[in-house]
Amino acid sequence: MKHTVRSFSVGLLTSAVILLIVFYFIEEPVQSAKDMDAEKIIPLIEAEGYTVLSKEEYIELSIGKTEKDQEETETKEASPSENNETEQEESPTEEQNSTAEKEAEEENSPDESADEEEEIKEAQATYTLTISPGMASSDISSLLAENQIIQDASEFNSYLDEHDYSLQIQIGSYELTSDMSFYQIAERLAH
Repeated sequence: MKHTVRSFSVGLLTSAVILLIVFYFIEEPVQSAKDMDAEKIIPLIEAEGYTVLSKEEYIELSIGKTEKDQEETETKEASPSENNETEQEESPTEEQNSTAEKEAEEENSPDESADEEEEIKEAQATYTLTISPGMASSDISSLLAENQIIQDASEFNSYLDEHDYSLQIQIGSYELTSDMSFYQIAERLAH
């Protein structure tokens, strides 16, 4: 027994030394962005298709765009033409027509919005999920899929496992709707 343990420990020591040699002497060291100079980083970034600007260039571009926008609006306001005058004369009637249309839409919109809300409520499935002790997350996913809260039970179960919700699910009853995202459902079940 003593010989076996000694052989095993020599094997572990040997493998650790080999890994140490490979890690420090054979592998090329990876540089982080903090270790590199800006002169070395810029060509790499530009090779990826990005454009690099200094702070001064960025400020000049942003100020230049706002100045151009202001100049364009000033030139439009400063050069009234005959067409603009006729448009200004016609615009009050257009404004009156548009306000009348808006008022008519507002009168009709409460009925339409109530109909839309009813359609949404009808299309939206609601289910009260009761979680009992010892219930697996796969059982929960299956129940939600059967009651049309989620589309795919295995996809939701994978989501619960990947984001560590499967171990945080609490016992109780929960009101769930089909318009809830996986995140919203998982958060409701876990808290």
